[in-house]
Amino acid sequence: MNNKSSLAEWTPEIFISIGSRYSLKYFFSDVRAGLLISVVAFPLFMTFAIASGASPYVGIVTSVIAGTLACLFGGARFQIVGPTGAFAMLVADIIRVHSYGGMTCALIMAGGLMIGFALLRIGDLIHYVPYPITAGFTAGIGLSIIVAQMGNFLGLHLAAMPMDFFGKLHYYCAQLDTITPYAATLGFSSLLLLELSQRYWPRLPRYLLVLAWGIAYALAFDDVGLETVGSKFGDVYCRLPKFFIPEAFFSWIHLKKLFPSAFALAFLGSLESLLGAVISDNLSGQKHRSNMELLGQGIANLGSAIFGGIPATCALGTTALNVKVGAKTPVAGLCNALLLFLYVLCLGKVVKIIPLPCLAAMLLSTAWNMAALTKNKYIFLAPKSDCSVFVATILVTLLTDIVIAVEVGLIMSAFLFIKRSVETTKIEIFSKIIHDGAGLARECEGIKVCGHLFFGAAPVLNNALKSLPKTHDIIYIDMQNVPFVDASGAKVLKEFVTEAKEKHIEVIIGGLDKRIMKVLQKMDTNKDLQDHLLTVDEVL
Repeated sequence: MNNKSSLAEWTPEIFISIGSRYSLKYFFSDVRAGLLISVVAFPLFMTFAIASGASPYVGIVTSVIAGTLACLFGGARFQIVGPTGAFAMLVADIIRVHSYGGMTCALIMAGGLMIGFALLRIGDLIHYVPYPITAGFTAGIGLSIIVAQMGNFLGLHLAAMPMDFFGKLHYYCAQLDTITPYAATLGFSSLLLLELSQRYWPRLPRYLLVLAWGIAYALAFDDVGLETVGSKFGDVYCRLPKFFIPEAFFSWIHLKKLFPSAFALAFLGSLESLLGAVISDNLSGQKHRSNMELLGQGIANLGSAIFGGIPATCALGTTALNVKVGAKTPVAGLCNALLLFLYVLCLGKVVKIIPLPCLAAMLLSTAWNMAALTKNKYIFLAPKSDCSVFVATILVTLLTDIVIAVEVGLIMSAFLFIKRSVETTKIEIFSKIIHDGAGLARECEGIKVCGHLFFGAAPVLNNALKSLPKTHDIIYIDMQNVPFVDASGAKVLKEFVTEAKEKHIEVIIGGLDKRIMKVLQKMDTNKDLQDHLLTVDEVL
């Protein structure tokens, strides 16, 4: 039974879904979905590659290799995998600091880390990251992409671009007199076309419409100095990717420097892929397997790295669209990857004509949707703790990087959670009449504890116990409403019992849940509490 369960847990979703009632009808649905998705994904993946500091061809290579491997080894049914905006600024920074080879080394390590996450079954734990943190760093990434793309969007003539967020804003303001009118006109018109098509013609492939408009504009104004994919990146043509591992990968010192970046890629990729799996589950009614999905994502990123690609994860928008257009199995994702390969094989000469302001407009639209400040405005009306975590995560993402932002967000969330938990732990002092073994009524002092008795609340209980007047020879601690006790709480109880014994005061700890009783007995190595504990059934 355990072997069958383990086999089911670690079987890729494509084999499960194909082996379960797969039919010719399902196949045609998958092919249709793959075709529709590829039309949307083709310009997007090229755009995200450019935002990451790579060429459009690398974006397609990444989506083909990583997308294929994720479909073959993943644990979710509808994932569309490729370069995403979530990675863009992080990858650009890694390439800038460590070169493309350093990024490849970091990605190889990140793929290994994701596989490690899967084998250690950490997939389920990532769901416990608070939403204000996820929303915060996603918003920070979106705002960073918007600022980074303003140069291409307006056709600014830029020289030494500052790396920090506010430095870029200041530099743009100083260079506004270098705006290229034709580029700015194309940028704004492309952005307007994106918004109008989304509002009035939602069924049309809006990114393809904007690409067609941009190419037509570039052909009409061929001699006005518009920067295009071809002028910046050269020819875009299809070639078989080559197996490549940088020499730096075999240097321990170099890998040590790259490990923080690798961990950031692994963490962000894991979070984004599982978030996409949850979204597709909600839309389709299916259920993904988190650890198998992480394993597939790790293999996908390893494959992308060794064939010259960049980091890839679940593309949330195209994954949701994949469900909506009727995909049935991961075969739809395989069809998407194959079609992307065919597009770049057949349309290389067309791709080089695409003007960069047009692609920048796509990135601005996508990045604004990523930031989702309008959608998440309710967080500003939430308790101050959530709002402060959200704002802090955005600011730290903009000022430093995602890893530090997540760390700051998690630390803030942890301390605020402890504070809230302490505030919900209530302690009341009362008097109680109990009957001894002879049936005689005796009055005792009492303390009633309500809430979790953990390290944060332990000092509160300790102060309450010390404040007891101790005018009676019996003290009753009522723990009927305590669902959890940790080592700090047990320490306070043990120390109080020891102190009371020295003063010849009897202590009764009553109302204990049987589970809490076992926990206290297990920690009571010196037998300080064993004669003082009563379960809820034995309460006096």
